[in-house]
Amino acid sequence: MLVTRFRTSLVLCLVLVCTFTLNAQEPVINGTVPGAAAPGAATQLQINGGNLAVAKKLWLSFPAEATLAEGIDKNGENPGQVTYKVNIPPDTACGIHAMRVVTDKGVSPLRFLFVDDLPSVASVGSNVSLAAAQVVSVPTAIDGSVAGLNWQFFKFPVQAGQRLSIEVLARRIGSSLDPMLRLLDIKGRELAYVDDTPGLSSDAALVYTFKDAGEYILELRDIKYGAGNYRLRIGDFPVATVAYPLAVQRGITSNVTLAGFGVEGLVPVAVPVAPDQAAEWLNVSLKRPNGASGYSSVAVVSTPQFLEQEPNNAAEQANRVELTHDINGRLEQPGDVDRFVFAAKKDQTVTFFGITRQQGSPTDLNFKILNKDGGQVANAEDNGTSEGLVTFKFPDDADYSLVVEDLNHRGGTEHAYRIAVTMNPPQFSLATSLDAFNIPAGGSVMATVTTVRTGYAGPIELSATNLPAGVTASKSVIGPGRNDAVITLQAPPEFAAGELHNISIVGTAKIGAADVVVPAEIGGVLKTRNNNMRWSPSNLGKYIVASSAPTSGFVWRAEPSTVIFGKDLTAKVKLIATRAAGFEEGVVVAITPPQNGLPPGVTLTVKNVDKGQTEAEIVIAANNQAPLGEFTAGLTGTLKQGDKTAVQGIAIRLNLAAPMSIKLDPAGGKIAKSGELILKAIVERNPAFSGPVNVTLQNLPAGITAAPVMIAADQTTVDVKLTATADAAAATVNNVTAKADAMAGAAKLEATSAVVTLAVE
Repeated sequence: MLVTRFRTSLVLCLVLVCTFTLNAQEPVINGTVPGAAAPGAATQLQINGGNLAVAKKLWLSFPAEATLAEGIDKNGENPGQVTYKVNIPPDTACGIHAMRVVTDKGVSPLRFLFVDDLPSVASVGSNVSLAAAQVVSVPTAIDGSVAGLNWQFFKFPVQAGQRLSIEVLARRIGSSLDPMLRLLDIKGRELAYVDDTPGLSSDAALVYTFKDAGEYILELRDIKYGAGNYRLRIGDFPVATVAYPLAVQRGITSNVTLAGFGVEGLVPVAVPVAPDQAAEWLNVSLKRPNGASGYSSVAVVSTPQFLEQEPNNAAEQANRVELTHDINGRLEQPGDVDRFVFAAKKDQTVTFFGITRQQGSPTDLNFKILNKDGGQVANAEDNGTSEGLVTFKFPDDADYSLVVEDLNHRGGTEHAYRIAVTMNPPQFSLATSLDAFNIPAGGSVMATVTTVRTGYAGPIELSATNLPAGVTASKSVIGPGRNDAVITLQAPPEFAAGELHNISIVGTAKIGAADVVVPAEIGGVLKTRNNNMRWSPSNLGKYIVASSAPTSGFVWRAEPSTVIFGKDLTAKVKLIATRAAGFEEGVVVAITPPQNGLPPGVTLTVKNVDKGQTEAEIVIAANNQAPLGEFTAGLTGTLKQGDKTAVQGIAIRLNLAAPMSIKLDPAGGKIAKSGELILKAIVERNPAFSGPVNVTLQNLPAGITAAPVMIAADQTTVDVKLTATADAAAATVNNVTAKADAMAGAAKLEATSAVVTLAVE
């Protein structure tokens, strides 16, 4: 068994929101030859793509040595191709890893790199008929691409009684190919057919035992005769859907095996995890003696993991577990039901999360909670493509049962699951659509951070960590009730090119007494980039980097970068642009994103920075329905000069506050009959309001009067004189307030002070 620890010094949450930085000079990887690198060997890895000239380094998501290959003319200078010699340690786990190329123009978006201990061969491409089937020896892995309205055939010899696993990787590595496989005898008669193998994200696999020795043929095509690339593996290996258990605990050694097809004969292996293990995932691969590897990844968590013990189908056979443990199990037969019993305390609230398909298991999890009498008290909600969850507040101190099964009563060696149990479920998650930040030296990159709220509706402060020296992030916030915000990263002019920096973007929220910090992930980015793959590899969900890109045609800033205004108020922001030499045209300004880019009730009057000008003033206004709180607005500036386009972003923080506040000093007092008392009214105006304020005292006791007063526009205080009549009754009043009112254009602004106590003696 091999285990690879993933570097996790990065968590990010940025979404590219404009057309700019995928800048035209950013390196891009389209594929490699061969389609995989081998552990324990040196692989000459030819990387094909664009803008690869002046390659500085090859980054890999696992420890390995990568150097520019020697003996290749102008290697490292060809924009469409670069070749690296990659030495991978023998203990590197097989499976889906990641790579990037760094040039003097930036870093490429993340690309999958498969590590495989099967020898690689290339499809000849002309094997489009039975008669032209490509002859291969097994074990092997074939890299190729199927053209639209076409198919490919492969011929291979086997021994009598030989069992082979046949697996095609396409959708799982980001290909558009939706593969199907047909196994034929030498006369073309079908022996086996497979499409959409459960747990393999629409890829196909089969395990077949050949009765007779001889030559056999394998047909591969897209199920709808579409096109796409693939890696076809043939040999003696387990076809894994998921590791089992699905998670291992930090600080202990766990035995791990694989669930899937052809997994018989695998010996679970010990996986030690340090208490301070930072990686959130481990790649694992297992194989039988003299066979090739099956592969998966296992989550690394701090929670103890319980593994089910069969038989536990009946209530009296239920496994007893602690509520502090996650539950791992397998539905090994059709109709299998797993039962667990646990003790809960009255008013204890617990959330149970199902985890299967997102990690590779085909199980459509169905689970419910029963009371001690067997009555159902809660069941998992259907969350579409996720496995559902149950949040339940237990009414009594008692034993309860958790019953787990597949929704369609399926079962088999591939059907494994994990139920994560927590008393503190996450209140929100963050996602990003950008995994590589190529920041122009002296300029900025803007992205959008998106949240899915699951219980928390307040503000989420965004920040960037592990940034390279001199790089800063905007003070962005996802406002209350909002689900996204833009954020920008700004680099100094001296930001050095040719380097890769792991960075993190996180969201922080104050929930109760806790500061909750949540890293954003890039799963959505990887899905979109890779032909809308069903599930992106969990182990690659937080790999975010930054690098230096060439300078932009202009840079700009907003003054102020934080705007304070409020309901029925307006504020002005100055946009100041500095153009680079050779760039003279105007900067076209647009709200980003164009739809729902501002809080409700807020408008922004956009003005371009015209040719020959360096500044423009925009106006931000809020109506009476605008929410109070802090939000973020994004602006994109685009300058087109001939065939060159420069784009930059700005994140402006919006603080929608009350128009003014008022207080009385001292906070109350005593007044004698026929006497006077002077209170000072102090007003604090919103920076967007500067007018005079009228002040009136309210709820004065009988016999006490105070004339209305006005605080001049250039003043913040005024004395308010209270007068008591001779017959004023002795009393103490606890609800005296000062009311402030003013006008902002046609809008009336009001504020009321906190209550004060007034005693009449």
